[in-house]
Amino acid sequence: MLLSACQPTGPGTAESTDVKSGPITKSWALPRGNSGLSGSIRDEIIDNPRIAWTFDAGSPISGDAGVYDGIVYVGTDDGVFFAIDFESGQEIWRHTGEDVIEAEPAISEDLVFIGASDGQFYALDRATGEERWKIQLDDKITAGANLIESPNGDGRWVLVAGNDGLLRCLLAEDGQEVWSYMTDNYINGTPAMLDNQHIIFGGCDAFLHIVNVENGEAIEQYETTAYIPSSVAVYDGIGYSGNYANEVLAFDPGDRGELWIYSDRQFPFFSSPAVNEEFVFIGSRDKRLHAIDRESGSAAWSFRTSGRVDSSPLAFSDAVVFGSTDGWLYAVSQSDGHELWKMELGESLLASPIFANGRIIIGTQGGTLFSLESGESNT
Repeated sequence: MLLSACQPTGPGTAESTDVKSGPITKSWALPRGNSGLSGSIRDEIIDNPRIAWTFDAGSPISGDAGVYDGIVYVGTDDGVFFAIDFESGQEIWRHTGEDVIEAEPAISEDLVFIGASDGQFYALDRATGEERWKIQLDDKITAGANLIESPNGDGRWVLVAGNDGLLRCLLAEDGQEVWSYMTDNYINGTPAMLDNQHIIFGGCDAFLHIVNVENGEAIEQYETTAYIPSSVAVYDGIGYSGNYANEVLAFDPGDRGELWIYSDRQFPFFSSPAVNEEFVFIGSRDKRLHAIDRESGSAAWSFRTSGRVDSSPLAFSDAVVFGSTDGWLYAVSQSDGHELWKMELGESLLASPIFANGRIIIGTQGGTLFSLESGESNT
């Protein structure tokens, strides 16, 4: 799990439309909502949240869910991967593996891709849950895969990284390897797309790696000061990441390089950032959500909870939603960090909230998957 991901052990795009009525974001097919892993969407936050349904998964839910075409997909710590009806919360199918699933799913029209802590990487039929193919990595997989169109236009590729230190590019159709890229330590984050030609990710070797999409060759390796235990978020061609040295870094590949470093208290950042035009939002083990000015790297505000904030935030157009190990889901204003609402879910939150079709979906360490929607106005 990410809680000790870089410690030595022996080793969606969020589909949007311009429809004026109803939600803009219709699906959550990739980790953090899109291939750049920005964790930000154009929808407004839901009001007066209420529970639409809950689903008892029977085991802790440490990874984020995904949504595609009316189905919610999520894995559990006992190795079961569920497909759940978006409207009713009823189980459609389940796939039972052999080890913890804390990685987020990546979803295409006909397949769901998911990794597990035993190093198995599965491509499951999206409608039935049957295995289309699987491969065995040399160590565990803790983060979700990314899906991209191949540069030569002959299909889709899957980018998957693991604790064996390898970033692999696979054919989505059958899992055949296109290329691989070796690092010197574990990779615990999903690889992000900087643009159509470049991938960025960090790892426990403390480097930010920029890799050519077409052939997997290194473009740039930038050494940071400590382990990078989570995914890099990309916004406007710039990568943002937290690390174990209590820092958040903004990095522009090429001539400009490091743009700024933010540091506040002596607690590491295990959360992945959410980034929009104005701010970088990131949770910390100091029990706070931090808002950082995206241009200057200076502190904008912070919001304190009663537990660690390893859950990665989700930035709406007007608010930020995030979970804490204190069992509360919080919504705060982007402008100044004042609380808009909070909801007690009763169980520690390590997974991150996602959003699709007007609902926030998040799993808990108690094994409950919550689907939340706007409730009646208090006015």
